[in-house]
Amino acid sequence: MTSPRQLFRINDLPIELQREIFYIAATADLQNATQIVRVARRICAWVQPIIYAMVTLGSQDTELFLRTVHSKPRQFFAAHVKRLCLSVSVSAPNAAHILTVCTGVRDLAFWVDFLGASPTDVGSLHSYISPLPLRRLSMELSHILDLMTRSGDLSQYPWSAGLTHLDVVFWTHEETPSIPGLERFPALTHLALWLQHSRVSATSLATILSACNLLRILVIVVDEAESLAPDQDTFADPRIVLIPYLDVVPDWEAPMRGLPDTWSRAEDLVRAQMQKAEPDFLAGTRPVEPDVDHKTLSGSYTLQRGTAEKYNRGLAFYPRF
Repeated sequence: MTSPRQLFRINDLPIELQREIFYIAATADLQNATQIVRVARRICAWVQPIIYAMVTLGSQDTELFLRTVHSKPRQFFAAHVKRLCLSVSVSAPNAAHILTVCTGVRDLAFWVDFLGASPTDVGSLHSYISPLPLRRLSMELSHILDLMTRSGDLSQYPWSAGLTHLDVVFWTHEETPSIPGLERFPALTHLALWLQHSRVSATSLATILSACNLLRILVIVVDEAESLAPDQDTFADPRIVLIPYLDVVPDWEAPMRGLPDTWSRAEDLVRAQMQKAEPDFLAGTRPVEPDVDHKTLSGSYTLQRGTAEKYNRGLAFYPRF
């Protein structure tokens, strides 16, 4: 006779192994992670940080997130929210409140029309952004310039001292983009101009490149209808690449999901262009290497959109004038 089958008891495993099993299960299927947290209290404590590692908010889920903020210690969000996307549909007061709670954010997409709000209602944008230990920032041009003006010596503030990736969003058509003060970002290596077109002044690009001593990549994001065969004189520097416009929120979330994004595509293109460049140019250029830690930043809090639904670029990125 065969012995009766023994049921496997996960509680018989060491705590460290139990935690690793649930960590793998949650990161492999983020939709399933919200169900895993209901299994037991200790498992909830293990999995919730994964869910909140990346927070993406729009018009319908901001209030729900704020209710969650009020139900948990502020230290939880300060410790675990590392990537934060606030789309243009998030109000300036709500954005300000969220930034006072999520103080450990390293990757921030801030597409809120903050400067359009009354200063008496929200205060200074600088007061919310300057304490953040940012490595990546995506923001509209006038908001970036306002931050730089109010920050004074940028090296004194965490948000700018360690910033390596900067997305500059243009809400107006610009053929001679100007971003004064880029030389004040000592660690900046990746810069993207979300222009939606390729009709860019060569002089403007040369000025931008000369201002950033460590710049390895300059991305010009163009509309899908634009030609990706740029003028050779304007885009002669191998660090400059043209990338077609993508759905902005899925593109911003992509690295956390292990998918290619604008930066990874640009790195591949620059690497190929560098191989064709003159040896004297290559001698003074640092190699391009990915720098995203997928293990520590692997979660996602995105309630408004299901996996198949795409954000409309106008709702997420641009205000309705």
